[in-house]
Amino acid sequence: MKKGLMLGITFLIVILLSIPAHGMIVKIGFRSPTCFGITHYVGGDGPNNYTTIQQAISNASNGDIVFVFNESSPYFEHLIINVSIQLVGENKTTTIIDGENQGDVVIFNADDIIMTGFTVQHSGDTPKVDAGIESRSKRNVITDNLVIQNGQYAIGILLNGSLDTVVTENFISENGNEGVFLQDSFNCTIKNNVFTKNGHCAVIISHSSRNLIAHNTMYENYATVSLWSGAIDNEIAWNLMQNQEYSGVGVWPGANDNFIHHNYLSNNSLYGFIITCAEGNIIANNTIRGSNEGVRLIMSNTTMIKFNNFIDNNISSFFENSSFNRWKQNYWDDHHGIWPKCIKGIMRLPWNKMTVIHWLNIDWFPAQKPYETPLSGSEV
Repeated sequence: MKKGLMLGITFLIVILLSIPAHGMIVKIGFRSPTCFGITHYVGGDGPNNYTTIQQAISNASNGDIVFVFNESSPYFEHLIINVSIQLVGENKTTTIIDGENQGDVVIFNADDIIMTGFTVQHSGDTPKVDAGIESRSKRNVITDNLVIQNGQYAIGILLNGSLDTVVTENFISENGNEGVFLQDSFNCTIKNNVFTKNGHCAVIISHSSRNLIAHNTMYENYATVSLWSGAIDNEIAWNLMQNQEYSGVGVWPGANDNFIHHNYLSNNSLYGFIITCAEGNIIANNTIRGSNEGVRLIMSNTTMIKFNNFIDNNISSFFENSSFNRWKQNYWDDHHGIWPKCIKGIMRLPWNKMTVIHWLNIDWFPAQKPYETPLSGSEV
C-alpha cells in the first residue's frame, strides 16, 4: 500500500508539473492582470454589450480590455479611467470619442493604460487645462490614434505629472494650441507621430526632464518643439521639421542642458533655432535650411553648436549678449576656403543698453562639404 501510495503521489506530481502555468492559473480561478483579463464590449449588436464606453470602464478590473465598436460612433462622452486597462477602438478613423467642446475628453488616472484605435476630438477651450487626452499617471501607452480638432486654446495630448509614458504612431492635428504638452513629466517618449496644423507648437516641454522626442514628422504648425523653463536634460532627435510659421526649435529661459541632434529643419520662416537665456545646450548634427536665420542666440551661454549644416538661410547665425559658446566644424554654405568662419554678433553694455559693440565668435575648422544625414532632402 505504501509503495502504491508513493507511486500515486509521484504520478500526481508529474501530472501537475506538466500542466502549463496558464492552465494552473485558470484552474484555481486566478486572473492575471496583464494576460487574462475579461473583454468588455461597447456598441455593436452583441448580447450584453455596453452602450457607453464609461459604463464598460467602470465595470472593468486591472488587466481587462474594453473594446469599442464603431457601429455606435460617435460616442459623446468624457472618459475617466481609474483602472489599468486596454482601451481599444475598432477603427481609428470611425471610432470617435467627441467631447462636445467641454473639458478633457479622456483622462488617465491609473497606471499602465493602453489606448489605441480612436479619433479623439472636440475638447474644451481652457488653455493648458483642456485636452483630448490627459495622462496623470505612469507607464501609459497612447498609440495609433487620431487626436484632432481639440479646443481653440486646448492641447491634443497633455502629459501632466506623467512618468514613463509613450506617445507613438498618432496623427495629431488642428488642435488649438499644442499637439503634445509635457508638464512635470519625466522619462516619457514621443516618437513616430505626425504633427500638423496645430495652432501653437507641435510639442512643448515645461518643467520636465529626461524625455525623448524622436522620429516625428512635424509640418505646418506655428512652431515645432519649444523647451520652456525647467526643461532640462531632454533629447530631441531625428525629427523632420518643415514649413513652420515661426521656428523649428525654440529654447527659452531656464531650459538648460538639452541635447538636440540629427534633426532636419527646413523652410521654418523666421528661425531654425532660437535660444534665449538658456545654458549648456548642445545643438549637433542638424541640417538647418531655408530660414531667415539659421540660429539666433540671445543672452545664452555655454552652448555647443557642432557638426551642423547651414544651407540656404538668409542669415546663417547671429548672437546677442551671449558668451562662452562654441562653434565646432559646422558646414556653412556662405563660407568658402579653409580659413576659420567668423560668426557675427553684438554685445550691449550692461550700464548702457544703447551702446552696441560688434563681436565675433569663430568656428575654427568649418566643414568643407555638407554632412550626410538620413533626413537630408526629405520633403513632406
